[in-house]
Amino acid sequence: MGTSFKNRIIALCVGLVLLTAVASLVSFWWSTSQFNERKVQQDIQTAQNVYQQYLSAKERLLVTAATVLTQDFGFKQAVATRDAPTIESVLFNHSQRIDADLMLLLDVRGQLISANQAEIELAEDLRPLLRELLNHTEQSAFVSLDKQLYQAIILPVKAPRTIAFTIVGFAVDKEVAGQLRELTGMEMSFIGHGEQIKASSLSLPESQDLFAYLHEQKITRWLSEFPVYINAEVALPALNSSPVSLVLSADMTKDYQEFDQLVLSIILTSCVTMLFGFVASGFLARNLATPLQQLTVMARRFALGDYEATVHESRPTKEICQLVDAFHEMGDDIQAREKQIRYQASHDGLTRFYNRAAAMEKLTQLLQDGRVYYLLVVDIKGLRHINDKLGPRVGDSCIQAVAQRIEQTGADFDGLNARLGGDEFLTVLAAKEDSSMEGCVAGFLSALNLPYQVQNLEITLRFSVGVVHYPEQAEDPEDLVRRALIAADNAAQQGSNAVYFYQTGEDEAYLERLLIIDELKAALQSDDGQLFMTYQPKLNMHSQQVDKVESLIRWQRRNGEWVSPEFFIDLAEQSGLIVELTQWVLKTVVAQVANWVEQGITMKAAINVSAQDIADPDFVPHLEAMLDRYQISPSLITIELTERDMIENEEKGIAALKVLKEIGVHISLDDYGVGQTSLGRLKMLPIDELKLDKVFILKLAETHQDQCIVRSTISLGHQLGFSVVAEGVEDKASLELLKEMGCDYAQGYYLSKPLKAELLTQWLGQYHEAG
Repeated sequence: MGTSFKNRIIALCVGLVLLTAVASLVSFWWSTSQFNERKVQQDIQTAQNVYQQYLSAKERLLVTAATVLTQDFGFKQAVATRDAPTIESVLFNHSQRIDADLMLLLDVRGQLISANQAEIELAEDLRPLLRELLNHTEQSAFVSLDKQLYQAIILPVKAPRTIAFTIVGFAVDKEVAGQLRELTGMEMSFIGHGEQIKASSLSLPESQDLFAYLHEQKITRWLSEFPVYINAEVALPALNSSPVSLVLSADMTKDYQEFDQLVLSIILTSCVTMLFGFVASGFLARNLATPLQQLTVMARRFALGDYEATVHESRPTKEICQLVDAFHEMGDDIQAREKQIRYQASHDGLTRFYNRAAAMEKLTQLLQDGRVYYLLVVDIKGLRHINDKLGPRVGDSCIQAVAQRIEQTGADFDGLNARLGGDEFLTVLAAKEDSSMEGCVAGFLSALNLPYQVQNLEITLRFSVGVVHYPEQAEDPEDLVRRALIAADNAAQQGSNAVYFYQTGEDEAYLERLLIIDELKAALQSDDGQLFMTYQPKLNMHSQQVDKVESLIRWQRRNGEWVSPEFFIDLAEQSGLIVELTQWVLKTVVAQVANWVEQGITMKAAINVSAQDIADPDFVPHLEAMLDRYQISPSLITIELTERDMIENEEKGIAALKVLKEIGVHISLDDYGVGQTSLGRLKMLPIDELKLDKVFILKLAETHQDQCIVRSTISLGHQLGFSVVAEGVEDKASLELLKEMGCDYAQGYYLSKPLKAELLTQWLGQYHEAG
C-alpha cells in the first residue's frame, strides 16, 4: 500500500527542515572545529611569543647584572687576591639587588670559589658545566643544579686576562610557571632530560609523568571522550648534556562547553522549526489531498468506463479546475482510443480483416447457427518474389487487392474473412443448396485469378487453396482451421492454382510430423546418440585409393524406429531446424576428420548443405570456428549442394561459396544433370567438383544414352577445370566404364554402403590389404 499524498507532503516539508538543520549543524560543527583548531594554534603561537619575550627580558637582566659585576674594580681585585669575605659580600649584595637566585664564582679550572647560597649543593667538579656554558657566552641557557632549573649566563672576570668566571641565574620554578600561565592563559611545564618535570603550573606530583597525566585528562561529551588539553612542546636553549623543553597546554574545557551550548541551541531551534513545518505542511497537504482524492475516484470511474464523473469542490483552485478539465479530455481520448485499440486488437492493420485470434472467436459464434460451412485457407503463390523484384510496397498493395477481391467474392456467402499470416487468408463460406462445394470453391478461385491493378501495374497472381467441410470433417474451430492449413500445405505442394480438399486422417499425419520435429529438436539438444553420421567411401579412379568420403546423417529414434533422412531433413527445412542440424553435422564431421588425422588417416569428407544453410550468415563463420577448434585444414572438407539449392538463393549462394573457396574449402555441385543448371550458370559457379546424379550411373553398363551423357559430362567438367564424381555405382562393369571414361571418383554400394566411423576404419584396412 503506497504512502498517501498528504503524508508525503508532510514528510517532505519536515524532511527538508530536518535536512537543513542537519546540514547547518554539520556545517557549524565543521567550521567551529576548524575555527577552534586555528584559534588554539594562534593561542599557542602567542604564548610562545610571550614566553620568548619573558625569557629575553630575563636574559637581558642577567647580561646586565653579570656585566656590572665582572666590570667592578673592587670585585676584580678581591677575586685576584682571593679575598673571600669581600667576594661573598659582593655576590650576596649583587644577587639581592637584581633578585638573582644563583651567583657563582669559578676559577679558570672550574673550581667553585664562592656562591651566594651557602646551602646549595654543587658538584665538586664544575668543569663540564663551565665548558658548556662557555659555548653560550653572553647568552642565557637553562641549566639544572641541585635539582633546580635555572636560566643562567656566564661572563669572564678579566684583570686584564681572565682570572675567573661568574655565573648568574634566575630559578625557574612553579612560581615562574604560574606567572607565564597568567601572561599566556596556558599551562606551562618545564621538563628536563628523561621528561623529568622541573617546574609546572599544573598541580601534579613530581614523580608523575607529565605526558601520561595530560593524556589521561579526558572530558565526556556526546557519548564520546575528548582530550582536555592540546599540547605543544618547544625546545629551550640548554646544555647538550641536559636538554630542557617547555610544554604549553591549552585547556579546551571552556571551548567545549561553549560549543555544546551552541549545538543544543541549534537542535532546539530545529525542533521548533520542524514542529511548525509539520503543522503548516499538514494544513497544506489537506487542502491539496482532498481534491486529489476526488480525482482518484474520478480516475477509477474512468477505468470502469464511466467518463461522466467529475470533482465536486466548494472552492477549487485554478490549477484543480485545469486538472479536472484535463481529466475530462483524457477520458474522451481514452474512450476514442479504446475503440481504436479494440478494433486494432481484432483486425489486421493492412487488410482490415479479422486477425487470427479474433477470427477464432468469430468462427465459434458463426458455427452456432447450425448451418453448413466451407473453410478455405488461401495462400498467395510467389508473393516473396514480388517483394524482392518490385518492392514491399507493391507486395503490400497486392495483399490489399487480394483481400478486397476475397471480400467482394465472398459477400454472397454470408461468412467471414481473416488474415492468418503474411500471405495466408481464411475465408468461411456458407454452403448453398443449389451449388456443390467443388463448384463454390472453383468459382471463388476463378474470381481470385483475374488480373489485379496494383500501382499502375497489371499483375496476375496464382493461389493454392485448402478446403475443409463443417461439420462433416470437424466441429471444433481449432480443428477446422488446423485441417484447412494442412490442406493448404498439400495444395501448395501440387503447384499454382491447386485446390486440395482435406482427407480424413491427414490431421494425425500432421500431428505425427509435429511430434517428429519436436523429437528432432530434443535429439539435437541432448546429442544422446540418436543422431549419428555414416561415411560412404569414394574411390579415387586414378590411384585406386579411398581418400574421400561422403558424410550422411542417420536417425534412430529412442523407440528403435529409423527415420528416413529425406523425411526428417525435409521437416527440418520446413520448421527452421535445418541450420541447427547442419551445425551439428559440421561439428561432428570435422571432429571425426581430426580423429582420423590423429590415427594417421588423411581423409577428405564431403558435407551436404541446403539452401537455408547457404543463406544463413553464420554458416561460414561456424565452419571456420570448427576448423580452427579442431586444427583441421579446410582442404579436407568439401561442401556439397544441389542445383536446386543454388537456384533458390543464387546471389547469396555464390557469395557464400566464394568465401568458402577463399578459405580453402572445396565446393561440389551434387545431383548434376537432373536440375536446371545451364552451362552459362555453371561457368559462374565457384565450384571444384561435379557430382553426376545416380540416375545416369545405375544402369550405365546397359544404356548407351547414359554412357553418352556421362562421357560428355566428364569431358565437359574436365575442360571447365572440375573433377567429376559418379554416385550410384552398383556393379563392376559400370566401375570399369567410368575408369575408361576418365571419371575422377566413384561411389556406390558396389564399393561400400555408408558406414559408421569405426566400421569405415576397419573397412579401409581390409580394402588396402585386398588391394
